[in-house]
Amino acid sequence: MTEPDGTAIPESIHEAAENWLSRLAGHVDPATERAFAAWIEADPRHRLAYDRIKRDWQLSTLLRERDVGQGRSLGRAPFWMRHKTHVAAATLGAAALLGVVTVGLIRPGGPWGISTPAQAATYETAIGEIRVIRLADGSSITLDTATRLRARMSAGERRLDLEQGRARFHVAPDSRRSFRVVVAGGEVVARSTLFDVSLTGEHPMVTALEGMVEVHGSKAGAGQASVLAVGRSQLLDGNAPQQAASPSEARWVSGMLALDATPLAQAVAAINRYNKVQLRLAEPFPAQIRVTGAFRVREPDAFARAMSKSFRLTIERPDDATLLLIAPASRANAPR
Repeated sequence: MTEPDGTAIPESIHEAAENWLSRLAGHVDPATERAFAAWIEADPRHRLAYDRIKRDWQLSTLLRERDVGQGRSLGRAPFWMRHKTHVAAATLGAAALLGVVTVGLIRPGGPWGISTPAQAATYETAIGEIRVIRLADGSSITLDTATRLRARMSAGERRLDLEQGRARFHVAPDSRRSFRVVVAGGEVVARSTLFDVSLTGEHPMVTALEGMVEVHGSKAGAGQASVLAVGRSQLLDGNAPQQAASPSEARWVSGMLALDATPLAQAVAAINRYNKVQLRLAEPFPAQIRVTGAFRVREPDAFARAMSKSFRLTIERPDDATLLLIAPASRANAPR
């Protein structure tokens, strides 16, 4: 990659700069500050790469607050993929920052879009699409792939019914009206915060990324609610206790799938949610294969190639809509 002044900068330096930007977005201790200072001074290209990436993020944030940012498509900033090295989990603060910034990072002609308050109060995304909705009260909602949401705003209430998929809610302050997200298993009440609600698993799940939210589950006692603090997740319709939220899960708004020792079958299921071309594991398939890395959700072919290279899998294409991954021990049993 070449900077405007003609300086050639390797992709590895840009990847390192992206990592530093993410690390410095959260709480920074003195050791991290010293390490960053040493890295930035080690090579003039380090500062060039870091300044460019930081400038891109700041520009996207600026445009998000202006009309031009709501009416134009912008080039999406680069993200990275780790092949053989372990991906260090970013802080939830950094993940939340990325989620907000993504509002302004739109790929021209791609599966990204922004909806305005003037549109209908029912919103849907197609397979592979991630859309940002700006509500009239100043709140914003990021809809994941294959998501359906109903928005009903009145003088006394802001109510959002999530019917399928996953969404991130960035709630604008409003002293007169609460902000309610309702799903089949209960509801979430918030006033000024950032949180995710997901219906992609067996049970609806809520994750607090900033501030606190009230969780009202269908199995809770009448009038009872639990408070979910930042960095915690909770199932809505079950009795499971709160748990630490996964930083990698918080990155979905970027169009990246971040995996940390994730079973391959689970990773395949996550990729398949975004694509009409479906990945399949030939039976029998070794259950012990686990994946660590970051992958673009809209590129099943690239994901399959990475798995083939890392785990010596064979890729076959029995039809236009299927990519079959075959482990060495199961090739004899693969469909022909």
